[in-house]
Amino acid sequence: MTLIDEKEEVAATLNALREEVRARREKLHGAELSELRGLVRQVNEGWNVSAHLPITWGGPPLIGRGLAYAKRATRLLLRWYINPIVEQQNNFNASLSRSMIQVNAYLEQLTREGYEMEQRIAALESRLAELGQYREAENKA
Repeated sequence: MTLIDEKEEVAATLNALREEVRARREKLHGAELSELRGLVRQVNEGWNVSAHLPITWGGPPLIGRGLAYAKRATRLLLRWYINPIVEQQNNFNASLSRSMIQVNAYLEQLTREGYEMEQRIAALESRLAELGQYREAENKA
């Protein structure tokens, strides 16, 4: 392989890497990833739903107490119906939270790979410049 062929190959590789980095840069930005990380944290903190909110004792003493007992009796009678629904919702929320964590980790990995590609491009560009200087020196000699 001659020096000219090697130089053209390095230039073609550089152009391909540049295009790939540009395409990835348009899709992923660090600010968007940090915002996504915050949203994933919010989802992770609030995935568990409770079927049993506290019963309040509002209103006049006798009426408020009577309403509270009626609410409690209604809750006990409907527990068989409500608990499975809440359990299904909690299972879905937990799996969604885990999935979002994995997607976020994958996006962060892609971002790191993009930075590594940028470093590779810089190294290849410096190598290409060295080859160009070597070629010029060879032509002068």
